[in-house]
Amino acid sequence: MSTKARNDLFRRFASKEMTKLTLSQYYTAGRHLLKQRNSSDGGFSAFRLTAGFLHRELPVRIGQTVIGLKENPSPYDIRQVPQFKALMDNYTDDLSLLADRTPPPSTPATTEQFVDTLRRLKSRSKANMRLLAQGLRELSWAINSQDARIVPSFLRPSTVRQRAQTCGGLHYYSSTLAYPDLSAPMAYLAPSGKMEMTDPAQWTQGSAQPDGEAKYQSFGAVPSVPQQWAPNKVCSEFCDEASCRNPRLWINDGTQQCAENQTRRFFDWLYSMNLGTQLLIEDHVAILDYGHNLVQIIQPLDIATRAAHDASLICERHYGFPAPVVKIIAPKSGVTTTYVPHHLYSMLFQLVKNALRATVEHHKNQRSAFPVIKLVMSSGDEDVSFKVSDEGGGIPLSQVDAIWSYLETTKDPADASEPLPSTIEKRNALSSITFMQRAIDLPLFGEGDGLPMVRQIARYFGGDLDLVSMEGVGTDAYLHLSRSRNATEPGLNLHTLLESSMPVSEPRPSSASTLA
Repeated sequence: MSTKARNDLFRRFASKEMTKLTLSQYYTAGRHLLKQRNSSDGGFSAFRLTAGFLHRELPVRIGQTVIGLKENPSPYDIRQVPQFKALMDNYTDDLSLLADRTPPPSTPATTEQFVDTLRRLKSRSKANMRLLAQGLRELSWAINSQDARIVPSFLRPSTVRQRAQTCGGLHYYSSTLAYPDLSAPMAYLAPSGKMEMTDPAQWTQGSAQPDGEAKYQSFGAVPSVPQQWAPNKVCSEFCDEASCRNPRLWINDGTQQCAENQTRRFFDWLYSMNLGTQLLIEDHVAILDYGHNLVQIIQPLDIATRAAHDASLICERHYGFPAPVVKIIAPKSGVTTTYVPHHLYSMLFQLVKNALRATVEHHKNQRSAFPVIKLVMSSGDEDVSFKVSDEGGGIPLSQVDAIWSYLETTKDPADASEPLPSTIEKRNALSSITFMQRAIDLPLFGEGDGLPMVRQIARYFGGDLDLVSMEGVGTDAYLHLSRSRNATEPGLNLHTLLESSMPVSEPRPSSASTLA
């Protein structure tokens, strides 16, 4: 496809909004299709309506994903990462396949052609998730190695150290609010009402003005004098992250924390888009090919029991001795709710697996008397909740925020001193981050969903994941599922994400012109 044709294809979906679905809509539509599956026309009459919806909706979701990757609201230039380039190419081909090469499903023949397209997209989705996971690892390695193609100069540690040495400190404090050092790239409230980013280090002094004042130039519409953030317009509002409100939790300086939080927000959005698109495709393929829908009325306790069992098997296989006991406590064992079974399984599996590892590592000298890990399930009018409690030593407050970072990878402590792998090695070591894989085949750590992805799965239909940790003791993970079948998919759209992104202080090629 030519560049112009691709840009025209992107333009067709750039301004459209995705249709937000509820668990009730997934469940009701799925049950209806299953009932009609064995009808005289093979379910064509029933599936034609849902297929028509998918034919209109999937290009919007995939198109939004492509544009999000091209616009890249993260301050890091992810378009220089080979895996993200390949991911954009794959999504572009998926969009072209749906929008240009698959006719609307209006007849039995075109409906069957559309179903074949869904099967192709389903098989590709796992490869795309692996590319996304490995792209995150490549990005993490690039940041650690200060790759100048990807990391802007004001986010490199050498620049941070220089700011600290020349300014005598990374931050100063007002009476009520904390502000980054004025010599650092900082956000300010522009007259337009939007947050802007300026880097004083890139300003150049020009010719003197008649009034004797110097003329300053910089990238973008930056005022001639550094502006302090307006009252109440601090980094915490800019990034929408609680960690920015506490200077103790800043990583090196507030600018890097802003960059981390903006990157996290972008990948939260990207994973949510992938999750919703994948659910739509796989739900309909499962109905047609396997005779079951993905959104079901489930008994959470049964799924929790299986997840704990499988996580324990992996722990035993990794360490070579019996895993700590996982005690399941459920005052209301017969509770049911509407949810996606393998979503709940993957979340609980990851939480129990983390608790097992922490417990064994913290108590490795007392194999015969590991503390019990507790998995508690409770149910109320609004939520079904789980608490996974361990005595694995806990996490320092300064490290809690890093748990939710997509740029942190879990490695064997024995490998911590190993040099960075070569490009070929890195590209071959594709991560199994997709939650669709058989979890029991995963290693104990370093692969799997990871807590950022687990939290996105929980939040997708109105739930959440929280961690409370006490250093020296242990960690409690709280997983909440909304019992409301009217909980909708996330509401953050692409345009809101792009408008709230942190502009970089270094010029870089913009894809906006290609979409104009």
